[in-house]
Amino acid sequence: MLGTKNNYLKEIIATLNDNNVDYIICGGVALVLHGVERMTMDLDLSVGMDEGNLRRFLHAMRKLGLTPRAPVPAESILDGEKRSAMVSEKNAVVFSFFDTKNPFRQVDVFLTDRFSYEKLKDHMETLSVGSMKIQLVSKKKLLEMKKAINPPRDKDLFDIRLLEKIIEKGRE
Repeated sequence: MLGTKNNYLKEIIATLNDNNVDYIICGGVALVLHGVERMTMDLDLSVGMDEGNLRRFLHAMRKLGLTPRAPVPAESILDGEKRSAMVSEKNAVVFSFFDTKNPFRQVDVFLTDRFSYEKLKDHMETLSVGSMKIQLVSKKKLLEMKKAINPPRDKDLFDIRLLEKIIEKGRE
């Protein structure tokens, strides 16, 4: 998944790394990196919400040419009160950045406390892909996150079954 030439996921992750962004990959890309065979297009991230890290993250998004999907300035995520309002008033779980020329290049950043970098960092694993280091959520925590989706979608139930098999195989 991350080995092909011109791979936008690899480009995004490399840019995050080059800009020293504290992040954890969650969602579909984490599932694929853990061995679940499924299709996914967007990159779900838990990002450290301290101002310095968010500024590095926003710099990386600008470098990649990714802009907010919602009609609000990207800098809105720098303000904790604005982030809280997005969650409570708009029921937002993520803040999305995308490429207007290629909407498959999308990064979703978790806004909710439940998926915060601070809560997930103790469940982070590092994976090497070539010379690149990638931070992703552990299989066990990813399974817990998937099981917490209510109501679960068909793809969530599929992911849960495959992730449980992968975890069980690792115990053998």
